[in-house]
Amino acid sequence: MIHILRNSFGVILGLAAALAIIMLGITLDKNWIEYDYIRFPYEHWNRVIKHAARSEEVRNEFFAVLLFSCGIGAMVGGLVTAIIVKRAKKAYAAFVGFILFLIALGDVIFTPHHPTWYELSIMPVFFFFSWLGGLLTDVVTKKLAQVKL
Repeated sequence: MIHILRNSFGVILGLAAALAIIMLGITLDKNWIEYDYIRFPYEHWNRVIKHAARSEEVRNEFFAVLLFSCGIGAMVGGLVTAIIVKRAKKAYAAFVGFILFLIALGDVIFTPHHPTWYELSIMPVFFFFSWLGGLLTDVVTKKLAQVKL
C-alpha cells in the first residue's frame, strides 16, 4: 500500500514539475500572451494559442519554445518521478511522459492553430525526454551505490 501511495505521489509531483517548467517557458516573452493571462496561461489556453498564431514568425517562435520547454519539463518531471519511486524508475518516468503526451494530444485535437511540425514532434519529445530523466536518475543512483561500497 505504501508503494502505491509513494509512486502516485512521485507521478503527481513529476507532472507538477513538468507543467511548471512548461508554463515558465511559454511566459518568457510577453508578446506571446495577451492581456493578463501570463500569471496562469492554462486557464485561457485557447486564447493564448490563437494570439500566438497571429503571424508566421511569432507562431513558429512560440511553438519552438513550447516544444523545447516541453522536452525540458518532461525530463525534469521524469527525474523527479524517478527520484521518488523505489523500483521501475524508467517506467514511471516514461509514464509521466505518456500523461504529458495525452495532455498535449488533447490540446492539439481541441485547440486549432498548431503548426504541423509541432503536432508531429510532441510524441517523440515527451517520451524520449521523460525516459532520459528516468535514465539519468537510474545511472546516478547506481554510481552512488558503487561509490558507497
